[in-house]
Amino acid sequence: MYKSMIFGLLPFAAAQVSQVHEAAPPPVRLSTTKSGVIPSIPTSLPTPFAGVDTLQGAIIMPLPPQPGYIGLNGTATAQTAMPTATYRATLPPSMFNDLVGTTVSGYVQGVGSPEGVRFTVSLSGLPNQAQYGPFNWHIHTLPVPANGNCTATTGHFDPTNRGELIMCDASQPQTCQAGDLAGKHGGKISTAGNFSTSFVEPYLSTQQGSAYFFGGLSFVLHSANTTRLTCANFVQVNGSSNGNGSSPSPTGPNSPQYTGAAGKIGAGAGALVVAIAAAFL
Repeated sequence: MYKSMIFGLLPFAAAQVSQVHEAAPPPVRLSTTKSGVIPSIPTSLPTPFAGVDTLQGAIIMPLPPQPGYIGLNGTATAQTAMPTATYRATLPPSMFNDLVGTTVSGYVQGVGSPEGVRFTVSLSGLPNQAQYGPFNWHIHTLPVPANGNCTATTGHFDPTNRGELIMCDASQPQTCQAGDLAGKHGGKISTAGNFSTSFVEPYLSTQQGSAYFFGGLSFVLHSANTTRLTCANFVQVNGSSNGNGSSPSPTGPNSPQYTGAAGKIGAGAGALVVAIAAAFL
């Protein structure tokens, strides 16, 4: 009887489920090296480097492009031999930062080709440009965890350890961070409401085992000051990523996919269930 009473309260606890949300924390001054952000202290600046402000681990105002600036591991290698697998990051139904007054929906999809990854981007419901734009967009190093925490994706996907202190030079994409899609393909999003684009990215891959493989990593959308607004994981929706073209997925390109933005039970509801269970032990 007691067990039935406890399980009878579970629907009430489940009603308390809510996705993780996070407003932007205060900026943090970074003046030392940090892999993927400031891999090395630049020596070619007009004045000695005194540090930069970061928000959620990202540099708020990076320095202008510098000719010849490359990562510690050199320039990126163009990827041509890859399977025609399709990976899609579908944005979750609620925002990580829900203070912007809107919910961004849409997806970023990449399909392997001999020329590189063919990306299609389709976003709608962008926040007010005057208040929050323009919006930066990248592929990040780690996937979104089950609680939907976009901060846990860490920094930009950066196999060459270039860092983000020096802005990407779009005319030399091999010198940019591999995951800096905005830097290489049109810059920050400055359109109102909706945004769509398509491009071929030669410095990413659908081949598992490649240093440039983006499957399972995350797409993150930022406000102008780098606050993380929403994020989703790249999930394979078609084809194979092992190069032999086998094992196609039955999932179509428009089917909903796991995005890593799962909910979590609120502390109050969890405590209620535990307390009731303990009372009957």
